[in-house]
Amino acid sequence: MIRGAPIGKRFEDCTFETYEISSSNREAFEACKRVAREGEHGIMLWGKNGVGKTHLLVAMMKEYDRTHSYIPPANAASGDMVAVPSAAELIATASAEEADAQAEIPSLSKAEIEKQAHIEYWPLLDLVSELRSDIAQGSLVTSTRCRECDLLVLDDFGSERATDFVLEELERIVDWRYRSMKPTAVATNLPDSAAVIKKYGSRALSRWIGSCYDVMVSGEDRRSASERPELD
Repeated sequence: MIRGAPIGKRFEDCTFETYEISSSNREAFEACKRVAREGEHGIMLWGKNGVGKTHLLVAMMKEYDRTHSYIPPANAASGDMVAVPSAAELIATASAEEADAQAEIPSLSKAEIEKQAHIEYWPLLDLVSELRSDIAQGSLVTSTRCRECDLLVLDDFGSERATDFVLEELERIVDWRYRSMKPTAVATNLPDSAAVIKKYGSRALSRWIGSCYDVMVSGEDRRSASERPELD
């Protein structure tokens, strides 16, 4: 289950199968597939605009959701009629059932238990706006969801204005997830770790470096070549 901000029409069809792999992005592609499959470590994607970081994040979320969610198949209803015991028969067997009260309690097998992965997807501008709205209403619902979800995905990291409020909330979320060993995926246009430290401090970067694959996505800006509208 993917929650948070809408993925949007432009990226809703992004999958690993539709990603164009090249020598400049293969390492990031393989690392994102590993995050989706294993669900243990996060990833930090570095790269300039238009190199496919958001595509990889969306593909990773979808694969993570598919891999780590399970809905058991519903049993087909039988068309056969079932014989219902009479009241007398039920009363006659009551004492025997009471004697068996200490017998093993039936339980569901692993294959019968539904599990749904919880993924939060947030471009940073949207997350900051939502956090501010929550605080104004005396709520921490978004912050709590970001801390406790199975996989947190932060896109366009560094695009927001770094106020004290933003820094405090992001540090709280990052620190919580680091201590809980929950994976976080981050994509940023910031050029290097020095830029992250300058904007957010060394603590946040240290948390990510200690729990995430660190991968550069290079290549040409795909948007300039494939998405520019043309006049007839």
